[in-house]
Amino acid sequence: MSFSDLMSSGRGPGVIGMVMALIVLLGFGLLFMVATDEGFQGGDQSIESLIAHQAKDIEFSKGALERGVKSLGDAPERIKWTKELNSLQRGTPVFKERIVALGGNIQSRKAEAVRGERAFEDYKNQYRAHVRSKAKGESMDTLQTQGGVVYKNVNIRGVTAVGIQIRHDDGHKRIPFEDLPAAMQDYYQFDPKQKAEAVTQEQVAWNEHEAAVSVANLASDRQVAEQAAKDAEAIREKTLRSIALKESRTESLSNEIESLEAAITKEIEKSISNAPQMRAQLANKQSALAALLADIARMRADLSK
Repeated sequence: MSFSDLMSSGRGPGVIGMVMALIVLLGFGLLFMVATDEGFQGGDQSIESLIAHQAKDIEFSKGALERGVKSLGDAPERIKWTKELNSLQRGTPVFKERIVALGGNIQSRKAEAVRGERAFEDYKNQYRAHVRSKAKGESMDTLQTQGGVVYKNVNIRGVTAVGIQIRHDDGHKRIPFEDLPAAMQDYYQFDPKQKAEAVTQEQVAWNEHEAAVSVANLASDRQVAEQAAKDAEAIREKTLRSIALKESRTESLSNEIESLEAAITKEIEKSISNAPQMRAQLANKQSALAALLADIARMRADLSK
């Protein structure tokens, strides 16, 4: 049995009294031994020295007795705290179960709060979509931005997360939400986070468009280059065929010129001669041959470029 169990039982005070009585009897026994035993009487020591020594022992015993009495005096308080501790220990499983239950309740509340926030955001998004779609086609005489710019005869073309697109007397303009009057920002539910996301999406779309345009331009340039190469090859082949025809004609003219020159030589010997006419024909053929040779030279020069 522990000390706390002993103190909380009905026999505790009786046992404590018995212990105190034994301590007192032990003290008197020690005093008797000191008085009767020669060894305790000090032997060769003086009576004053012996008394002083025994006085110290008595003081030590008194101190021990006082500490024991104080400890017994604190016993009720200790019994009280022991009982409370035992009660708390018995209640600990219950408290743990309550803590676990409360923890589960907290998580449930948090989940409900998250669902509530999502529902509210969904409602706000529905409201934004409604008022922004409804704004298309609305007109106003003037619209002054926070920067002081005034637009006249304004017709709203559309409202997005970035701002408002309008048509006015001087053309078209998209006004960012930050530059709109506070009342319009509130009515159309301006949200900086949504604008940042929309701007990012616009930039991505623009980059994709630019990339697509660049690819299309490259493809177009490649097609143009391929067609140009085909056209150049066709022209080259046509030129080569024309050169071949002209060269064939020059060879024929050269033979005709040689024959005509020989005929003119014989024709001169005749009394009635056609030499003048033949000379005119020869000149024409020589001129035609020179023109063909010039064309061939020019066409070959064009091919070498």
